[in-house]
Amino acid sequence: MNLETNIQERLWAAIQTNHENRNYTGAILDAMHFLGNLLREKTEIEDDGVSLVGQAFGGKSPKLKVNKLQSESDKNIQKGVEQILRGLYQAIRNPRSHEKYQDDVQDAYSIILFVDFIVRIIDQSKTPFMKSDFMKRVLDPDFAESERYAELLVGEIPPKQRLDIFIDVFRQKEQGKGRKLQYFFPALLSILKDDEKKEVYHIVSSEMKETNSTDAIRLILHTLPRECWPHYEEIARLRIENKLLKEIEGGKYNDSRDRCQSGSLGTWAAQVAEHFSLKDELISLLTTKLESGDVTQQAYVLKFFFSDMTKWLEAPTKHLERVIVQALEDGSRRFHKALSLIMYFGDEMWQKPFQKAYEEFQEAEPTLEIGDEDDLPF
Repeated sequence: MNLETNIQERLWAAIQTNHENRNYTGAILDAMHFLGNLLREKTEIEDDGVSLVGQAFGGKSPKLKVNKLQSESDKNIQKGVEQILRGLYQAIRNPRSHEKYQDDVQDAYSIILFVDFIVRIIDQSKTPFMKSDFMKRVLDPDFAESERYAELLVGEIPPKQRLDIFIDVFRQKEQGKGRKLQYFFPALLSILKDDEKKEVYHIVSSEMKETNSTDAIRLILHTLPRECWPHYEEIARLRIENKLLKEIEGGKYNDSRDRCQSGSLGTWAAQVAEHFSLKDELISLLTTKLESGDVTQQAYVLKFFFSDMTKWLEAPTKHLERVIVQALEDGSRRFHKALSLIMYFGDEMWQKPFQKAYEEFQEAEPTLEIGDEDDLPF
């Protein structure tokens, strides 16, 4: 009989050395060691022997269920498997661990084949937490968009599986909804250990260094907390920031139709602008667009960036100050309206440069704007 072809490959790998050396007792102990490791891996119970078996298969809510435990027959089968495993430890492993045994090939084959049978039962058994079932709940259309729901959901993940779950969801992020993942990722990140977070930053950085997918970039910016940005690898950040700047450069917004005509990806730069390495380039580009005289370029900045600039710019640059003051003096209602929140609720460093021009503002006669023409191809 060829034992290798009659048992699972991973079990064979565990016993191969001792088997080929004809150390059959050693091979039996290797099989039992493999069995114990499998139970610990599936249950996350750091125990051994009959205690491990009891915690895994015993009690009213066992960690591993061989069936649905609904009928009396189901419960008897569950108990029988538990007792068989206890017997394997008490009658097979323990004596060979404490006494000198000389098993022959027939003993070894009989025991190892039976261990293989038990391994198959364990493989098919269900734990209270099933990764495949959990993934469906993360991508569930009825995922409640709230911090509390996300907190309760991630609380169900066994600690040792949290990083794996994060990685699996991140890799499937384009199959999910950004608004839902916007709650899920921060909730899960908040309970990861520091070394696990470093692994997350590495994985995200690796994708940022290579991806050209607009959806992937948008979801990274949308769903992961903005505080993560400085932790990604610098080369990855610079690459994405450069992409965003190119998008912003061509960005246009049609006020009358409430529609972004171009540069939609660039609008997501506002999420992480406070942590930008290329922040000076971003500020200069936004100022240039406001100064351009093109109402669609100006509207793009006023719509997506202007109100947030006070969060990542302590005070307006002199160039930006001149551009805004000039627009107010020219009677631009759009600039005056965009500045209103800052003048009422903003920091003094932002209010003071525009106070006089804002208070003395007189709206100019409205003129036809490029963004209002009917023959635009959008």
